[in-house]
Amino acid sequence: MLTRRPDSSLADVDWSVVLSLLEDDDRRAALLRKYPVESRRSFLSALRDLDPPLAVDVLAAGRKFDTASKLVDWPTVAVAGMLNSGKTSLVATFLSPQGVRRTLRGAANDQGTHRFVLWLPSLWKKQDELWSLLMDRIRDSIGGDLEFLADDPAAAHQQYSNREGDAQKLAVPLVATDPALDQVGVGLLDCPDIVSDEAFCLGSPEVRRSCLARAATLCSAFLVVASAESSRDSSLGELLRIASDLMPGVPRMLAVNKVRPRQTPDQVLDAFSPMAATYGIDTVYAAYDFEIPASSPFMPRINGDARSGVAVKSDVLEDEADLPTFFSVVEDPENNPPATISADRLLAALPQRLDRGELFRNFHDALAKHLREVVWQRGVKLLRDHAETSVRTTRESQQGLLDAALEFFARKGFDGKVEELRLLQNERVVRQLADSFIATAPWYARWGVRVNARLRGVVDGVTGIWRNLTPTAMAKRTAKDIEEKLVAKEYGDMMNPERLARAIDRYVGPGRLPAIDGQDMNRSGDLLAEVAEAAILRFERDGVSALDPRRLDAATRDMWAQVPTHKKLVAGLTPLATALAAFGGVLMIPIDFGAQAFACASISELFAAAGLSAIMAFKAGNQSLRDVSHQAARVQLSDFHAVLCDSFGICRPQEAVEIEIAGRNETLPPSEITIRPPNDVAATHALDWFRKEFDDELRKVLPR
Repeated sequence: MLTRRPDSSLADVDWSVVLSLLEDDDRRAALLRKYPVESRRSFLSALRDLDPPLAVDVLAAGRKFDTASKLVDWPTVAVAGMLNSGKTSLVATFLSPQGVRRTLRGAANDQGTHRFVLWLPSLWKKQDELWSLLMDRIRDSIGGDLEFLADDPAAAHQQYSNREGDAQKLAVPLVATDPALDQVGVGLLDCPDIVSDEAFCLGSPEVRRSCLARAATLCSAFLVVASAESSRDSSLGELLRIASDLMPGVPRMLAVNKVRPRQTPDQVLDAFSPMAATYGIDTVYAAYDFEIPASSPFMPRINGDARSGVAVKSDVLEDEADLPTFFSVVEDPENNPPATISADRLLAALPQRLDRGELFRNFHDALAKHLREVVWQRGVKLLRDHAETSVRTTRESQQGLLDAALEFFARKGFDGKVEELRLLQNERVVRQLADSFIATAPWYARWGVRVNARLRGVVDGVTGIWRNLTPTAMAKRTAKDIEEKLVAKEYGDMMNPERLARAIDRYVGPGRLPAIDGQDMNRSGDLLAEVAEAAILRFERDGVSALDPRRLDAATRDMWAQVPTHKKLVAGLTPLATALAAFGGVLMIPIDFGAQAFACASISELFAAAGLSAIMAFKAGNQSLRDVSHQAARVQLSDFHAVLCDSFGICRPQEAVEIEIAGRNETLPPSEITIRPPNDVAATHALDWFRKEFDDELRKVLPR
């Protein structure tokens, strides 16, 4: 008996409940999309985006499982094979004489089977509910309408061979009933030749295999018919692979037709055993070529009669000898023809040998396992992998953009560790520094100091206080020197779109920037610089970039208080003039190097570049300014990182960002800049989370 142990854990699976869960995009959704727009996505909608064929496979597996449960007592066996292999002749051995006449057999192409023909017991048609269910199942499986096989043999032969030459007919199965199958109790699906010349316009081999894949879902067992010389035929291997893929866990048999007498039964088994082992064939049958007289000794001699289980036709055809007699082959030569064998080894006894209840349970269990595999091992795994990849890529991109920003915002030691955060010295920062240094400076520091006309033209837009400052040659030289030192990275650094783009390219790398990836390689560099420039512009427009005015004034006042009255850095030049010259040098950078060029320097680096290191040597004032600068720099870095993420289509960090500064872990404050993803939604990296709630529900309705 060809049986397998059923899996009781899947016995109570309800496809309608499973499908409801797979389509749920609300409370039980499979994915939570956090970026670019927060939403929930159902299992099936996510699959349709990530792998459309897999979504189709899931639905097909569910439908197969669902409909199979309604066909408990009516199994169908698929009979497939290659051109002129004798599969229709095999089907005919189960039919009545009238049924045999309606089948089309022969070696010519116009005598080949070019349609699916489903032979069913006549009694099934008399049960209206069953018949309606079967017809619906056929339409659902094949994917088209159906047509009934004509009673007239000539007309039936035209349908069998598709004489009209309409390739679309391949997807329209022929349905026939036969009273001889009432005793057999199973249906037989006579499949088209799996290999056919496309020149005949009757469907290419690829189309035929696709239709076979759909038609096989009707069946509870699979019987492949092959010629004796095809043991190494790749087409037969492909057909057996299809049967193995489509019908996992159900009986699959191989019938070898037209065996020549020079080959003994055990040699037949030996030739096809490798294929049988590879593709899970349960039984190998053989039928000797009845047209060769020397085959006579290998025509089975049976112990027993009709009562032994062999189906016997009620009438005798004139050409009954033209039908092959298949028998199961065993390894022991002494138990194969020409020795006498038992009747239950004939293929004609197969329906009686198959326990239909057990066969259905095996089939139903196999479909349940297939459903579980396609949902859990392929679908859930794909969504989990996708979610993990999206999270990992997002975090790597976030870190890369942060590292690129730290190239400008961090002063690093020789070991590459961050020692101090820098400020991006834009107009707002410089204005605050200038106002504070002027407002808190002692009287002697302001005496007779003015700025030259060029510098005044720059700073007039910043604050009117500078208009009365006296220009000096030293002030102009200081402004020029600080530009050169910033550009040369002696103190601080200078950021512009090109430099930022190079840093991003170095730290983030390919495949992690949706706004850039997939673009023309000749344009990617320019596009990277364009997005970098847009990020700088937005940071300038929306970033806070402000120092704490109260703490800043307190720090500068403390600094001035510690500078002796007689202290002069250079004869004739006060510390205030030099400080203002330093600020002026910062403001001249956009004039000399482009509107989107900015100095990145801590206050101590800026003063060191201007030659004011003597002032910064006073520890109390220096530390106070460091603290004020560091607080603002943390806000600037957080804002700039957020803007970079937005500009390049990356979700901002969902958790607090920590960086190590001078050996201590410090947390950046969350950015208050409004989130604005790129206009093109396709230019964003989606951030999806796999939801545990879905996993828990799926385990309940479809046990893993």
